[in-house]
Amino acid sequence: MSGPAGLDLRLPIGALFSVLGLIVGAYGVATNGDAARYARSEAININLWWGLVMLVFGLTLLLLARRSTRGAVHPAEESVEGRATEEREHRRGLEH
Repeated sequence: MSGPAGLDLRLPIGALFSVLGLIVGAYGVATNGDAARYARSEAININLWWGLVMLVFGLTLLLLARRSTRGAVHPAEESVEGRATEEREHRRGLEH
């Protein structure tokens, strides 16, 4: 499939969440020992945990998009309807 109909939205969204998860998680790792920064969140490193959540979500979307066959293009000859259409177009001289 080509054009907008062939775009699986899980690819860009998964990539976005993966990159943001890496950035936020890296910030959480870099500021892990700063107790004053996480005093408002009861000493829970929110950046690290939400970075991991976003990374897992993004990687899951990318995995699902890779395993998807919904957008795959199949030759017309693989189905009964496709073969009938190809035969009809051949008889009428419409095929390219």
